[in-house]
Amino acid sequence: MDDKIIVSNKAALTAKYGNAGVAKIKAAVSALVAADTKRGLRARLVYLDDAQAMKRCKGKAVTSAGDERQVKLAIDAICRALDPEYLTILGSVDVVPQQALKNVVPDDEDSAVPSDLPYACDSPTHATSPHFVRPRAWLADYRI
Repeated sequence: MDDKIIVSNKAALTAKYGNAGVAKIKAAVSALVAADTKRGLRARLVYLDDAQAMKRCKGKAVTSAGDERQVKLAIDAICRALDPEYLTILGSVDVVPQQALKNVVPDDEDSAVPSDLPYACDSPTHATSPHFVRPRAWLADYRI
């Protein structure tokens, strides 16, 4: 079991930042993992589009970076397999998309609300927020 899992999409990072940018990101993540180790935390980076890593987690690799359903299923598989205390999403919405949830606020002009709340919940992918009222008690979800 790892204390912290950092998830991202390598193909999306490469498309956005190029190989040199991804190398810098990997170096920064390695420094973060080393700092976590000094604090007694076991951390690792898992790419959602890495077929071998996802197979080890009994999940399927994300083949389309913007596919919310694929990403939700991949993160759920990682969390079931590795049981982290913390989940960190590395990248903005063009790297790891937020889930479009139906806006349940009356008289609001937005029909959907982007959210990363579903990634912190055991509930399967769904379009409405009431399905995501019980985040994993042990999981802090934030973006870097």
